[in-house]
Order: sequence, then structure tokens, then C-alpha cells
Amino acid sequence: MVVDLDGAARSDGLVRWAKKILVDGATWLARSRTYAWASLGEQIGGASAGISAVPDERQAALDSFVTDAAELVGSGELSLDAGKGVSWADLAPLRAVDVRSPLATGDDAPALASDLLAVGVTAATAAQLGGLDGRTITLEGPPEVTTALAEAFRSQGATVTGPDAEDPEAALQATADALVCGSKVGLLDHHRVTEIGSTLIVPWGPMPVTTRGVAVARRAGIEVLPDFVTTAGPLLAATSAPTVGVEDLRATVTETIGGIIGEVTDHDEGALLGACLRAEAFLGTWRDELPFGRPIA
Repeated sequence: MVVDLDGAARSDGLVRWAKKILVDGATWLARSRTYAWASLGEQIGGASAGISAVPDERQAALDSFVTDAAELVGSGELSLDAGKGVSWADLAPLRAVDVRSPLATGDDAPALASDLLAVGVTAATAAQLGGLDGRTITLEGPPEVTTALAEAFRSQGATVTGPDAEDPEAALQATADALVCGSKVGLLDHHRVTEIGSTLIVPWGPMPVTTRGVAVARRAGIEVLPDFVTTAGPLLAATSAPTVGVEDLRATVTETIGGIIGEVTDHDEGALLGACLRAEAFLGTWRDELPFGRPIA
């Protein structure tokens, strides 16, 4: 378990399972969540939990983790959602004691989170491009994510291509106004980023472009939007009143994420670094020291 900000009243993040989870990866995922909450103006630190176990021991390891984490979750000091390798059902005992809004913990929460992710990603893209009507979008990633994204983009007049299950590289190289990607941290390094067919990269997952990749992209005229902003839609459910309607919440996500991207779109150092500086300015209002290192792979 990695908690990014010592002394924060609450830490929030994901739980992942794999045969091998690296501490560095967990650390950077926690940092990305810290910057997401800072972008939203919330005094919440990032967290990341990794469960390393061979498949035969997965369930026992998960059960042990859930037991250990229950007290912190029930106290409100920690909140955790399912990441790669972990299902919503696996965390049922934690959801039962979670003090967050039912919008983030109830039976309908996974579907709502998927919807709000798509709403936030489309809002960010629209803010950067000045609207989506007539724009071309290429999607990379698994259907459980890209199906909702495709529907959201098409509803605003965009033409969507990809992903291609038989040729995942096709989405990266397709000519489009924006590449929406995020299946893997560090998906695009300094070599691969110059091979894409778009001049805008919009993440739907954490840190898909490496640090050197961001620098090379900037020199090539490719803008990279901040993943800790574009993916923050579901976080707004956790801080909303239980009585808030879905349409009102979707409108809040659109306004909030679109507004943040609008603030940083013309930043001299690019939208990503502009958003980092914006988040750090908020962190400086309640932390004596900033965490070392920005959330870029």
C-alpha cells in the first residue's frame, strides 16, 4: 500500500492484482491520483494498493487485504476502487463500510464511473479542439472502455474509428484529430509518439505517455492532455450528495473537466505541464512541501 501524502486526512486510489506488482508503479499511480484531487480542489491524497500473488493464491491474498484495509476504509481515512485484476465484487466488504457517497460505492457505481469517465474524456477533448462536431477520433484500448467512449464522442458529432482487436497498432497510427488512449502506463515512449497519426493525445487511463515522450511530442507539435484531469470524471461522484441526479452529475463533470482544460490549453509549456503547475498551486495551499516528482511515466 502506497499513501502519497503523509498526514492527509483521506487518501484515495485503486487496488490492483497481478503476479508481480512493482512498488514504483504503485507510487506513480498514487501520485497521479494526488494531482487529480488537487486539480478538483480537494485536500485528498493519492493511494495505490498492489496485491502480488500467483493465480492459485489470488483469492486468499485479496481476502487478507480486504480484512486489513477495512478499518481504514470504515474510518474514512482511505477509499479504494477496483483496478486491473480486481473486480467490483472482490471489494464488496470494503464498499459495505465505505463512507463515500453511494454514487461511488453502490451497486450502480461501476456503470456510473464508466459513463463519467467517457463524459470527462469527451469534455476535455472538446475543450482542446473547440468542439467535437465533425472531428475525427481514433480509440485505443479494450471494448469495456472504448464502447462507452465511442458512444459519447458520436453523440457530439464526432466520427470515431478503432479500436482494431486484430491490430491494436492501427488505432495509434490512424490519421485523426485526436488519439484517445490509455491501456498501459508508458504506452507511448519517445519513439512511438512520433509514429501516431494525430496531433492530440487524450488519455482515458493513467500516464500513457512517458516523460521523454511528452517532450518529443511537444517538439513534434503533438499536444498531450493531462491524464489526471481527463480521467477525473468518476472522482466527482465520490464527493457528490447522494441525491444528485445523474444528468446533473454529468453536467458537473463536463463543466469541471472542460473548464480545467480550457485554463491550460494555451499554456506556454503545454497543457500537461500547465495542469501540473495548476495542481501544485493548490497543493501549496495546504501542504508545506510538494511531493517530489510529477505524475508522468
